[in-house]
Amino acid sequence: MIWLGTTFLITLLIGMPIAFVLGVSALAYFVMTGQTNFLLVLPQRMLAGMDMFVLLAIPLFVLAGSIMDVGGLTRRLIGFANSIVGRFRGGLSLTAIWGCFLFGGVSGSAAADAAAIGTVMVPDMKRQGYDVDYSAGLIAVSSLMAPLVPPSIAMIIYGALSGTSIAQLLIAGLAPGFMLAILLSIYAVWVARVRNYPTAERQSMAEIFQGFVKAIPVLFLPILIVVGIRGGIFTATEAAALAALYALLVATFVYRAMNLRFLKEALVSTALITAAIYFLIAIANVAGFIFAIEQLPQKAVALLTGISDNKYVILLMVNIILLFMGMFLDTIGVLILTVPALMAIGQTLGMDPVHLGVMVVFNVLVGFVTPPVGLCLFVIAGVTGRPMEKIAVKALPMIGIALIVLTCVALFPQISLILPELLGAR
Repeated sequence: MIWLGTTFLITLLIGMPIAFVLGVSALAYFVMTGQTNFLLVLPQRMLAGMDMFVLLAIPLFVLAGSIMDVGGLTRRLIGFANSIVGRFRGGLSLTAIWGCFLFGGVSGSAAADAAAIGTVMVPDMKRQGYDVDYSAGLIAVSSLMAPLVPPSIAMIIYGALSGTSIAQLLIAGLAPGFMLAILLSIYAVWVARVRNYPTAERQSMAEIFQGFVKAIPVLFLPILIVVGIRGGIFTATEAAALAALYALLVATFVYRAMNLRFLKEALVSTALITAAIYFLIAIANVAGFIFAIEQLPQKAVALLTGISDNKYVILLMVNIILLFMGMFLDTIGVLILTVPALMAIGQTLGMDPVHLGVMVVFNVLVGFVTPPVGLCLFVIAGVTGRPMEKIAVKALPMIGIALIVLTCVALFPQISLILPELLGAR
């Protein structure tokens, strides 16, 4: 493990992408420990890691999000959200928050959420007198809701790595996502009152209804996914295929925004994103092979239980470790490295695997808005042209809100489990 850890740290510090960090570290482990015979089976291990039916959901959900984005759904969702909450003080802030929540139900990606909503909302908020860094920070933190609501690529990957029900994970993330949206809305209203941000023109019920009608095809997609999976009509993978077909039909025949050029863009974008994710999953299987050889999950359990046998102390240590890792690695990288050990720890603590999954995914998502990696901060900084560090400073109170929600999710399992139980998915 010394060679593995040393190579991992060196390659990470020199800025190598996480997939290559894991691959080079694994190669160094086998060579330096004299276990070169295992190199012959590595291609098999990599292919076996990708050869899972459930992983087909990833490219299909990504394709659905790409097609719907081409169809102009961002403006329609924002218009609908603004018609409802724009009348309140700081209405544009609320529009950004709930726009992120609604768009997350289509994209499943925090980075896509930050880019799409940020491109549309930040210029509008700037024209209305909002602080640009605050606006960017608000959208960056609000984008964390995207991987919590269906379809969530992070939940799918966690489910594939841990063997946890993806259907239950997708439903379980809704309540924490809604809770984060509510608390961010309260904070945004308070900031708007303190800084006297303007309100939007009140819209009539007819205008609200018109905005709702325009947004119905988009809003129906996450409902289709949840109801279909919950009703046992189709699996998560079949839901992803149906979502992609539905998105294509809506963009072509309802919004009339699809043509061959846009379809090509959506397909190329999907291929690039999927290739990166699948390569990480392939390398993850190699890393998992090494962890099994070294009995890392068992050692992690022994280490933490050796420090304390109190469940809440162990939970605190696990969350601190995940938060620290999230500051330097992306979500998939953290999941790859930690899921085997976390499953063992969860079993020792008697945690429900669905509750554990929501807690872990939410935790590593916070890394999207914390430097030095902070993927959503990089995205929103690129969109606004503002320095990332200034956006991060303005985002600190909202990151604190996300940590409060994370604490509640960790301490109170029913926050995550109530919807799967009510919907009969458990």
